[in-house]
Amino acid sequence: MTAINNMTEKEKIFKQTFGSDAEFIYRSPARINLIGEHIDYNGGMVLPAAISLYITAYVSFRDDDKICFLSDGFDKLYERKISDLEYDKSYGWANYGYGVFYTLIKKGFKIDRGLNVFITSEIPMGSGLSSSASLLDLVCYIIGDAYGLNLSAMDVILYAKETENDYCGLKCGIMDEAAIGLGKENKAIMLDCASLDYKYIDMDLGEYTFAILQTNVPHKLVESKYNDRVTECESALKILKDKYSVKNLCELPMEKIDEIKSVLSDNILFNRTLHCISENARVKEFAAALERKDIQKLGALLNESHESLKNLYEVTGKHLDVITDIARKTCAVGARMTGAGFGGCAIALIKKSDFELLKNAVTEEYYQQTGIMPNVYQVDIVSGPRRIK
Repeated sequence: MTAINNMTEKEKIFKQTFGSDAEFIYRSPARINLIGEHIDYNGGMVLPAAISLYITAYVSFRDDDKICFLSDGFDKLYERKISDLEYDKSYGWANYGYGVFYTLIKKGFKIDRGLNVFITSEIPMGSGLSSSASLLDLVCYIIGDAYGLNLSAMDVILYAKETENDYCGLKCGIMDEAAIGLGKENKAIMLDCASLDYKYIDMDLGEYTFAILQTNVPHKLVESKYNDRVTECESALKILKDKYSVKNLCELPMEKIDEIKSVLSDNILFNRTLHCISENARVKEFAAALERKDIQKLGALLNESHESLKNLYEVTGKHLDVITDIARKTCAVGARMTGAGFGGCAIALIKKSDFELLKNAVTEEYYQQTGIMPNVYQVDIVSGPRRIK
C-alpha cells in the first residue's frame, strides 16, 4: 500500500492504463528563439535556448509488438504494431511519436519490442515554444536510450527533423530540434543552420531577464502560411542562383541589396529575401551584444527583428503586434515574436524587478484589446532531453 501511495498521479494513470509501473521517466524542454526567425530553413544563424517548460514521458516495455501512446491532454489511447507505422492522419498528435519510430526503423535500427509511452506536457500546444519539436526530440531520445541504439545528440536532432519534414509534412528548418537537443543550462546556442556548427553564449544578464508573453492564439503550422513562406524563399533563391553562387538566401550580403532588388522583380519575394539577409546580420550583432551585456542594443535588435517579421515577412499578426507593443510601452527594453508566428508567443527583455508590472499591464491591456486572456511568465534556461528515472 505504501508503494501505491508514493506514486504520483501521473504514475497512477500509467499503471491504470497499462497494468504495470513505468520503468523509465524522461523529459524534454521547450525552447525560445532570442533572434533569427524564419531563417533556419534559409541557411541562417539562429540564437535559441531551451527553457524550463517540459514534456514528460512515462515509459515501459511491452511483451508484444505494439507501440502505445497516451497523453494527459487527450483521452484516446493509440496502439499500432511496429510493422505498421505508415502515416495515418487518424492518429492525430501520436503521429509525431509514430513518425520517429518509422524514421529510425527505415534507417535500419532494430526495434523489435513494444513500448508504452504516456506523455504529459507543460508546453502549451501551438504556443510557438516548439511543443512538436520537443516531443519529436523526446521520443527519439527515448528510443535511443531504451533500445540501446547509441544515438548522439546530433543524431536525435537530425532524425527528429527528418520526421517532422517527411512524415509530418512541415517544411521546418533545424532550429527547433537543435535548440532543444543541444540545450544547456544558462546558455544560448548560436547555431549556423547551414553547417550545423554551434557555440554556447552565456545568458547571465544581471538584473535583466526575458519574459514570455503568450497570446493564447494557437497556430497550426502545417495548416498555416508557414509552408508558403518556405516556398516563397525557395522561389527567390532559384531566381538569385542565376546571378549569385549561393546555396541559401542568408549567404547573400546586405551590401548587394540594391542589386538583389533589381534581380527580384516580385516585391513579395524581395521582401522575404531582405528579411532573411537583415535578420541574419541581426543575429550576429545580438550575439556580440549578449557577450558584452549591452542591454540597450539587445532591446533595439529585438524591436528591429519584430518589425522585419511584421512588415517584410508578414508572419506576426494582430495579437503578436498588440502584445509586444504593450510590453514596450510598459517597461520592456525590447520585444519580439518568437517562433513561427501566426499566433503563439513573444519575448520581452525586462528588468527582473519589473516582472509583476509587465504581467499586470499585459494581462489587462491585451485582454481589453483582444478579448483573450494572455499568460506571462518567466523561465529558466535549461539542458536538453534526458532520463530522470
